[in-house]
Amino acid sequence: MATLLLRRASTLVLLLLMMPGSLILAQTPSPSEQGAVKLYATVQESPARITLHWAHHTGTTSITIHRKLRSATDWGSAYATLNASATSYQDNNVQVGVSYEYRVQRSGNGTGYGYVNAGINVEPVEYRGRVVLLVDNSLAAPLAAELAELERDMRADGWSVVREDVSPSAQVTAVRNLVIGHYNAAPDHVKAVYIVGHVPVPYSGNLAPDGHDEHRGAWPCDCHYGEMNGTWTDNGNYQNSAPNPKNNNVPGDGKFDQNDFPSPVELQVGRVDMHDMPAFGQNATELTRNYLQRAHAFKHRQWVPQDRAMIFDNLQWVSNPLGASGWRTIPAMVGPSEITAPYPYGPPFWSFTQGQGYLWTYTSGGGMYTTTGGQISYHGAGNIGTTEEYASFNSVGGVFNMSLGSYFGDWDNRNNFLRAPLARGEALTNCWSGMPPWYFHHMGMGENIGYAALITMNNSNGLYLPKNDGWQGANIGRVHLALMGDPTLRMHMVAPPTNLSVVNNNGSAAFTWTPSPDDVLGYYIYQFDPTTGVPARLVPTMVQGGSYANPAIPFIPGREYMVRAVKREERYSGSYYNLSLGAIAVAQGGASPDCEGVLGGPKLPGTPCDDGDPNTGNDTWTMDCTCVGQPLDCLGVPGGSAVPGTACNDNNPNTINDTWNANCECVGTLLPPDCEGVPGGSAVPGTACNDSNPNTINDTWNANCECVGTPLPVDCEGVPGGPKLPGTPCDDGDPTTINDTWTSDCECVGTPIPVDCMGVGGGSALPGTH
Repeated sequence: MATLLLRRASTLVLLLLMMPGSLILAQTPSPSEQGAVKLYATVQESPARITLHWAHHTGTTSITIHRKLRSATDWGSAYATLNASATSYQDNNVQVGVSYEYRVQRSGNGTGYGYVNAGINVEPVEYRGRVVLLVDNSLAAPLAAELAELERDMRADGWSVVREDVSPSAQVTAVRNLVIGHYNAAPDHVKAVYIVGHVPVPYSGNLAPDGHDEHRGAWPCDCHYGEMNGTWTDNGNYQNSAPNPKNNNVPGDGKFDQNDFPSPVELQVGRVDMHDMPAFGQNATELTRNYLQRAHAFKHRQWVPQDRAMIFDNLQWVSNPLGASGWRTIPAMVGPSEITAPYPYGPPFWSFTQGQGYLWTYTSGGGMYTTTGGQISYHGAGNIGTTEEYASFNSVGGVFNMSLGSYFGDWDNRNNFLRAPLARGEALTNCWSGMPPWYFHHMGMGENIGYAALITMNNSNGLYLPKNDGWQGANIGRVHLALMGDPTLRMHMVAPPTNLSVVNNNGSAAFTWTPSPDDVLGYYIYQFDPTTGVPARLVPTMVQGGSYANPAIPFIPGREYMVRAVKREERYSGSYYNLSLGAIAVAQGGASPDCEGVLGGPKLPGTPCDDGDPNTGNDTWTMDCTCVGQPLDCLGVPGGSAVPGTACNDNNPNTINDTWNANCECVGTLLPPDCEGVPGGSAVPGTACNDSNPNTINDTWNANCECVGTPLPVDCEGVPGGPKLPGTPCDDGDPTTINDTWTSDCECVGTPIPVDCMGVGGGSALPGTH
């Protein structure tokens, strides 16, 4: 992407311009397309299903899908593995309202990745956090109205705002300390830094992310204002002869040593800086005014870009997939059918987009620069355009833009090409994407673009692959990552309600507003915390129409309220509930007497009072200014559930069914004694006992609590339970019998022994013997 790359691209431009036709489309996937999976999602509610879709890529050997909850910090094991011909996947194991994140990896003919944040009817983000607004103090007075409108718009979009006006000549460390002070005071709230104007530009590192050693040195490092607790040093002696002196980096010059962040970045950072852009014929104040007015109109849906995109990759001949950032992100933003990808060696990019509205663009081309009077300008990219060309047209590019080319990612210089789109037309953001790539897919489900900047800056562990599309060694570190534009911008805007009025209705607040012209589901009503600025919803469910009143919401003069429209948004990532900016109003009207007749007093309906009854608590003024308390229950709790007739515990193990009586005494029913006199004991009729009689068995408590056993039977010798029972052996005393046994009549009877041939009982002279 050096001047040599530009020359090569220009030569190809000339060759192709000699061919017939004005638009030449690529016939085979470019290296950038090989590094991506063109992924998007569709959803259905019942049964809940998310279906992933992607374009077929020649040479694919396998498809691997990973899934995680959006809040998870790793992907875990593979969720599904598909054959090479698959171009979709149905996930039926999903829940409505849950935000998921998918990664689809294609192997074969290169490795490509695609990402989508998908969900079904995901709930809206109502409070996004606190943004620190850093304003170049030279702009504060001339842009007072626009800056006030910016603050109001951010508050209306669910941000609280703290502002610091700083001098362009201030020390970078002093400006960062302002941000750190706000962050340390409320780390759970402060989420973003929005820089307006030429607030001091931090520089850091000794790096050449565009691969040009002559451009090696310190680069602008706005992320310094988003990293809150790392140690930044200024000891390295890296560069003192760079073509642009701003890239020099020597000890003690106020530029930092780090090529990478000393610790993870905590805050989203974005900048709108129109300093030193003379090509546009207006000073920085007017260019900034134009940008702020354009961004305000976009947020209020006063102008709407077409949901389409252009990917113009003029570095296809580079073997690295530098343009894959566009292909990985844009399909989930606008859908595959709304992407135009002209073959880049024909007419230049600006010729396609001049006067045309696009939501997203990606461009890449060999960077160009000029040096005039010692002033260096990184002002263009081959066959994309130059800052001067952008200045000569009313509209070039899209609303959200990615660009890549040599030099101009170093953005703090005259007529810089990365900043140029923001100076005119519809562009609201731009970034230098490809070394490393950026990841914007969360914006498809309503996230603001600053979140994409944050996850890209913190992608050191490779949660999103690849970490770098550039060549080996070209992208050491990430301090050069920068978002040009308002970090709070979202992609899908809803026309807001207007003309909110909050008036006194007999002591309660009554709201009226002009409804949104969009097809919305209803409205949420909020009040702002007067200390923190955090909006809190007043009504749990959506309100219909253009008015609302509730006696439970007291009228408080001077309190700020807001009404936001709610729309179900379904695009190419899924569906979510999208909030408009809010209509904000201060409660107007004279104060009413409170319940004690004091004008503007604090004793309003719903506030505490004292009814003088010691048997009540939580005493509160009602809407008719009667002080009413809740009766104390038997435990002294106002309005508690321990009332007479309800269960209690008298801590007596000999009672059951303990209950509060009319005197708030916990009384139980005594358990009946058992046959041994034990209350609730186990010795009850029918259970075993011991009658102490050895001549009985199966002793049992009877109904009269007598322990009665069954007598043991007497044997043939009159012994109770004796062993000499009928059928058992005995001795009849007759030597001429054998096998003597007790009969059923208890007679001992034996079997006579047979006599042999000699007349001897049991003798051996038997027939057949000698």
